[in-house]
Amino acid sequence: AVACAIALLTQQTELQSLRREVSRLQRNGGPSQKEEGYPWHSLREQSPEALEAWASGERSRRRRAVLTQKRKKRRSVLHLVPINITSKEDSDVTEVMWQPALRRGRGLEAQGYVVRVWDAGVYLLYSQVLFHDVTFTMGQVVSREGQGRQEILFRCICSMPSDPDRAYNSCYSAGENHKQWKSDVSRGHR
Repeated sequence: AVACAIALLTQQTELQSLRREVSRLQRNGGPSQKEEGYPWHSLREQSPEALEAWASGERSRRRRAVLTQKRKKRRSVLHLVPINITSKEDSDVTEVMWQPALRRGRGLEAQGYVVRVWDAGVYLLYSQVLFHDVTFTMGQVVSREGQGRQEILFRCICSMPSDPDRAYNSCYSAGENHKQWKSDVSRGHR
């Protein structure tokens, strides 16, 4: 989502720059509808303002080309599905073991109950659980472990209907988070 917003802002800035360039060219001897042959004046006939507008447009096009090349960097993606669910007898926590359903890149790796981050960077985390239980409330916690400490990133708590036939509820959370090299992300249910 953030990458899309940045791309949109970049495109809006470039569009404004191109509009200014077209406006300057139209004011300062741009394409002429009346002339036969070449629609543009030769560079010698251009005013200094038109030459500056042309040079500015060239710089803008080069900058766009560089940004486009940077955006083509492959992003790491890891989509997980549960394969084993373990409830702890001494607490109300259920741990889920994950299996990759889709994996692209080398930056993320599923290891048992956690996801190991191999490439530092900003990641979009999305977690969703469909609960079917008559317990008063259900929820999930997404946490990060790194440098010997655990930090809760997201929490989602939902009330559950008391009727067993209607006791379905979905709990989801999402957000972006900066991940350090070799940090772990895990998820638990309550």
